[in-house]
Amino acid sequence: MVMTGEADLRTPMSQSEEYYRALKMLKKETLLVRMPDEYHGWRRPSHRMLQQLYLRAWFEKYRVKPESKKK
Repeated sequence: MVMTGEADLRTPMSQSEEYYRALKMLKKETLLVRMPDEYHGWRRPSHRMLQQLYLRAWFEKYRVKPESKKK
């Protein structure tokens, strides 16, 4: 997952989009999350909450679930 702020000066949006497209070309499961008016390190509480929700959903999607115990 590529998460970036649209106003990020350290990692410009164009770099994030390029990286995302490269992953797609390699047929890797990926997601691009663009946050408007945010820099490197999201500051608004609502954006931080969204960031955490995206991360949680991403890791939950790929979490290896233990096999159910046989009795």
